[in-house]
Amino acid sequence: MLSPSPADPQIAAAVFADHVERARAGGPARQHGWSFTRLDPLHVIVEVTPHQPAGQGQGFYVKLGAEYYDLHPPTTLFVCPPRTAGDTGGAAGWSAAPPGSRWLPVVEALPWFAVHGAYPFPTGPGQLVCCSMTFGYYVTGHSPTAGQQWRQGQHTLVATLSRIQDALDSPNYRGPADAVHP
Repeated sequence: MLSPSPADPQIAAAVFADHVERARAGGPARQHGWSFTRLDPLHVIVEVTPHQPAGQGQGFYVKLGAEYYDLHPPTTLFVCPPRTAGDTGGAAGWSAAPPGSRWLPVVEALPWFAVHGAYPFPTGPGQLVCCSMTFGYYVTGHSPTAGQQWRQGQHTLVATLSRIQDALDSPNYRGPADAVHP
């Protein structure tokens, strides 16, 4: 899948809104302390926090998008919060966390998850949250096994957030990029 067609925005927004509300009320959100901020009908920010020593008090913001949802996984980026306190900024106010940023986590050597701050997309470098539960995985030439593949009707954005949480809770999580020294 190199260039899928976007979803119908009205249908995607309705399905996405339902899935966001189910996620917000669900067990994983309560267990992990995820908080949700709606930006617009197709975008939400989710605050996720690692639950191990390297991540104590170091939350990250993940922007999920429904541009291709739910036939495909949500678009997924680690983002920087808006500069003005109290301003949710709409979708445009949350920019992709750049390489080396406090807002970009470092997760080393997991076969099922990676964060690339500057992945070589055909249109130029950009961030890639690389796992089979994110849209970017599929448009960058990756091929999941049958058991890893996103399945419409079976997977929701909770699968995406759970994969991110699992990576941040793994011993391979090293902390925010600005605190990790090579």
